[in-house]
Amino acid sequence: MTIVCSGCAEESELVVENLEDVEREACECGYSFVVLSVAEFEPVEIAGAEVIELRQREHKRLAA
Repeated sequence: MTIVCSGCAEESELVVENLEDVEREACECGYSFVVLSVAEFEPVEIAGAEVIELRQREHKRLAA
């Protein structure tokens, strides 16, 4: 996956077995990472689970 630091904006690539592993990583500056893209993903089906459809976000310009 491609990640970016939420503090210094350093972008890098990271290989993890579990997406939750990203939450345990931290940049050298001490801030956490934000996931920009995932190169490969294998969905897992869970018996009795419910699919929740997320609505599409409006594209708004972020403040500088």
